[in-house]
Amino acid sequence: MGRRMPGPLLPAAGFAAIIAAGGLITCFSGLAHFTTSAIAALAVAGFVTNWPFKNGRSISIWPVIGAALVFFVYGAPVIFSGDATFAGYVKLDDTSTWLAFTDHVLTYGHSTAGIPPSSYEATVQINLSAGYPLGSFIPLAVGHETTGQDSAWLFQPYLALMAAMMSLVFFELVKPIVNDVRIRSAAVFIAAQPALLVGYSLWGGIKEVATALIVSVLAATAIWLIGPGGWRSIRSTTPGVIVSGAALIGVMGAGGAPWLVAVVLGVVLLMAARLLWQWRSPDSVDRDLIKTYLARAAVVIGGVVLIGLPTVLAAGQLFSPNQGPLTNTTEMGNLIKVLSVAQFAGPWPVGDFRIDPDSGYLTFVLIATTVIAWIFGIWASVKSRAWGLLLFAFGCGLGSFLVWYIGSPWIQGKALATGTASFLVIAMAGIVALVTPRDWIQRGGSETAKWIAWPFTLVLGCLLLVVPVGVLASNALQYHEAYLAPRGQLAELSDIGGDFAGQGPTLMTEYQAYGVRHFLRLMDAEGASELRRRQIPRRDGTEVEKGAWSDTDELELSPDLEGLLTYRTLVLRRSPGQSRPPSPYELVKEGDYYEVWQRPEDFDPAEIIAHVPLGNALDPAAVPTCNKVRSVAAKAGPGGRVAAVTRAPNGVGKITTYPDGWIPDPANGTVTPTSDGTASATIDVPSSGEYDVFVGGSARGKVTLGIGGIPMGSIRNRLNNNAQYIEFGKFDLGTGPQEAVLKYEQGGALRPATGGYPFGLGPVVVSPVRNGTKVTSLPASQAGRLCGQRLDWIEALR
Repeated sequence: MGRRMPGPLLPAAGFAAIIAAGGLITCFSGLAHFTTSAIAALAVAGFVTNWPFKNGRSISIWPVIGAALVFFVYGAPVIFSGDATFAGYVKLDDTSTWLAFTDHVLTYGHSTAGIPPSSYEATVQINLSAGYPLGSFIPLAVGHETTGQDSAWLFQPYLALMAAMMSLVFFELVKPIVNDVRIRSAAVFIAAQPALLVGYSLWGGIKEVATALIVSVLAATAIWLIGPGGWRSIRSTTPGVIVSGAALIGVMGAGGAPWLVAVVLGVVLLMAARLLWQWRSPDSVDRDLIKTYLARAAVVIGGVVLIGLPTVLAAGQLFSPNQGPLTNTTEMGNLIKVLSVAQFAGPWPVGDFRIDPDSGYLTFVLIATTVIAWIFGIWASVKSRAWGLLLFAFGCGLGSFLVWYIGSPWIQGKALATGTASFLVIAMAGIVALVTPRDWIQRGGSETAKWIAWPFTLVLGCLLLVVPVGVLASNALQYHEAYLAPRGQLAELSDIGGDFAGQGPTLMTEYQAYGVRHFLRLMDAEGASELRRRQIPRRDGTEVEKGAWSDTDELELSPDLEGLLTYRTLVLRRSPGQSRPPSPYELVKEGDYYEVWQRPEDFDPAEIIAHVPLGNALDPAAVPTCNKVRSVAAKAGPGGRVAAVTRAPNGVGKITTYPDGWIPDPANGTVTPTSDGTASATIDVPSSGEYDVFVGGSARGKVTLGIGGIPMGSIRNRLNNNAQYIEFGKFDLGTGPQEAVLKYEQGGALRPATGGYPFGLGPVVVSPVRNGTKVTSLPASQAGRLCGQRLDWIEALR
């Protein structure tokens, strides 16, 4: 630029540069893997040519404190959970797609050629062929390669970091209104955390946060275009706009046009206003200013096109061919209802932004006071000539409105989340302008007017402080109702993905988007109820519904029908209802949460003539009739064999005693705990021995379990997908009826992710550890030896 950029803008400008430069490099799939090296080289070059601390330049501590606090707010649920995890688990699985993009972009760029069929491949190919932009994932991918940490554990810090950088941009934008750096830091701390944007960040809203950040730095740098100067000023006024504009295209693709056009329109209006102001006095007209403006515009347009357009062209098209869901008035996505426009203001005192707050009156007061503060903020911005702040409010607000106007309810929610900070920052500017002495009050006018005006504005400003209180309260509620991913479970999947890389194709029968799209991608994994390339039908010809779990015994085996035996490796969730996989598979790894099974690569599926499952969902074994055993043997023929797996029975306890107010489901033996309390069930333990102990469902709060007076331990905040269990471990139990006592504690207000509507719990199931994996194989003529035995399944083999 030929001059120093204001310090608070540097992080955001650097972030935009990573997206712009990385987006340009990843347009060429052969160069994509050099992206991190190129970014690092650019960073080193920047420090070498322009050391930021020379000539005594220092960093002001107050904006850093404000940014750190913003980072803390956005990351609080994860920070206080004690685990490096991410939010939004089971609430919205979009984060699994973002992780797939992050894995892909620095390896293949926009290309999907040569990737074996898998859920990961399908996720990437379907979205990228529709022109999905990848810019917001490039910095996260660079962070992954730089730190060596899995991008899943970096995801929530990445969102928080973007919000922190946005607060620094706000710190610079508000500067003309507030000189006191401490008050300014406090103001932007609130402005950078509108409830809707925080809510979206807590279910993986990466593009909403990234777009808000990029538009803010775009406005902060675009305001330089209206300043004075001749031809030489082009260098000092255009680079920031070019980089930010290209970054916006990288993040949003053609979808960034509304915000880009809105900012450009704001710049044009300010240029026109400046020219008109000069022309009111012919003697003061700078006749070269129009030429300067045109030259700057030409350079900016050329630069944005040169850097940003290739990313759109690399995507293959401007808009998705499946445009309907983006504009369909009935498309709700994961929303419960159409979001209220009032949420654009900032406060929204409820734990889940998809629903209305309990108190309509309180919400009305918060929204009304925010609007009043916004009016004063506009007034203060004009009086103090905070044109950059006004340009951001205009550009981000108008762009969001345009997207909201034409979009479906799902897209409208995204537009509101993207633009809400532009409203709140003006409102906070208005509040601090009222509570701090200002030149327009102290200068001019009579002494009487000054003494009247200042107390009035001070009192009004103090009354409007209800706005930041409302914002903080809203985010405290969302902190309490976050959905945190189970770190231990997903970390185990990560280990499996590394240990068995290249040993696919792999099947998961649990709905686990993060497993098949990210952690097991190098195993060419597919999910039976996930986005996939193969049908994986059930034995009855139907497909497993999205989000459902399926036992391996429910699935068709034939590879000709894209069945179970297509897959060399199975990664199965440990469950008391899980059958042993068919005979070719052997257990090769057992963890706390998952088992890995593999068959020989050269196995001939034709060797299995028939596979007959037994048992039910809670106990996958039964004693078959001798007629059934003989019928299976008959299919094997005189020279064939039969195979079977013996299995001891599970003990199942359906919850029958529970506190008043808990919601029962007698058919499934579950209860939904709506308060602290203790429930119980009776389990008939089949025989003395060691058992795996499970409780069905999910728990936000703390669950403590005891069976027969033996403590089984406690778990807290364990979220599961459908039909899964919470694992308590292995314990020795005596035979006969045993009372299972389940204590539920919601957790205090300071503990994250324990609020919101609870999940159902139950039944309590104990499964004998001695249920081995050994397959018994007999000649078909001796199949009668299996009569009377309790079997998982029977197979007829060649």
